[in-house]
Amino acid sequence: MKWIFGMASIGLCANKTKSIFALASFLILGACDQSAPPPASPVPPPVVTEPAPVVEVEPAEVPAPEASASVDVSEVVQDLYRQMKDKKVLQDKLWAAAVAINDYNHVGTYYNEYHIPEHSCYVLGRLLEQDKYIAGTVMTYDPDYVTATTENAQDLRVMAVSLSNFNSVVNGIIGQAHDERVIEWNLDCVGRFGIPRDASIEQVGRSSFYVIRAEGRVLQVLGDIEKGFAQKVVDAIEANPEVEQVALGSGGGYVLEAIATGRYIRSKGLETSLWNNCYSACPLVLMGGVGRVNWSPYGDLGFHQVADENGTAVPVGHPIYQAIFDYTSEMGVDPIYVLKRMWSSPPNGMTMVEGQEDELCDARVMTWVQRGCSKPD
Repeated sequence: MKWIFGMASIGLCANKTKSIFALASFLILGACDQSAPPPASPVPPPVVTEPAPVVEVEPAEVPAPEASASVDVSEVVQDLYRQMKDKKVLQDKLWAAAVAINDYNHVGTYYNEYHIPEHSCYVLGRLLEQDKYIAGTVMTYDPDYVTATTENAQDLRVMAVSLSNFNSVVNGIIGQAHDERVIEWNLDCVGRFGIPRDASIEQVGRSSFYVIRAEGRVLQVLGDIEKGFAQKVVDAIEANPEVEQVALGSGGGYVLEAIATGRYIRSKGLETSLWNNCYSACPLVLMGGVGRVNWSPYGDLGFHQVADENGTAVPVGHPIYQAIFDYTSEMGVDPIYVLKRMWSSPPNGMTMVEGQEDELCDARVMTWVQRGCSKPD
């Protein structure tokens, strides 16, 4: 098992009044487990010389929010393009058949994201040569062109939406770099749709991406919370002042980097959201948003105990948990909920919370979930 760890020097608190009676220097690790997508390869620990509220790392290179990778021209891509063409023909046929039954021109926003997770893992699996694992992501369609009922017309439209979403997914993923695909496969596909845990792919290349989207309004952050993470987020946002939201997807990493990033996001008055699943230290970054939103298809959250560099859980009284308590309280999130969730799984496990669960709003981890709960400020 691989671990991501960092050096932390923080105050140890004696009780709930948070009186600090000592300073300790410990190795803190935000790890990912075998029940969730595994983390990337280890990175060297940064030396932290101040308590949690500050950015504890030397400035990293400014990440230029980057364009997508060059288009893959492999035989797999050509096959995906052929599938797109065939699916567009079927999509149009289905829609025309539905309109012939009734002339509705919409299917309802509930189906806007229909089958996107399955399509994404199918396309990623094909491009990453994981074909043997993706049988459960293949969508089949059995349209009824005879029954002239409103219900059947709706079924035809829903199938057409799924086909349209397949084509959108292909266009998006084909434009990604290989390393970006690996991160998304490990985060969002391994452990789902019949894809086994051991189908994860070792992250040997680039481990994080910072991409500006939505005409400059969204910073997508994908990958490890690694050394220099907080500074990279700062640099990306300062270089793109129109950013309003930070969209996250991560298997975790350095706890104090996550806390520093969350505090910076809050200081800028930005929202956070989930672009992918968000594990380990990643929820701490999410909590920094002034609004914390989750759109369908929902990203899930994962929590577990903090461990040292050997993978051993640190004690409940360790100062890192006081730092987490203070930070979550400061962000307006229920610290008891967060700590209970963290303590409920060992470092090599993961307590999963589906992204649309009401408990996330009740604890103010989320402030708004599409078609779900809401706890606005």
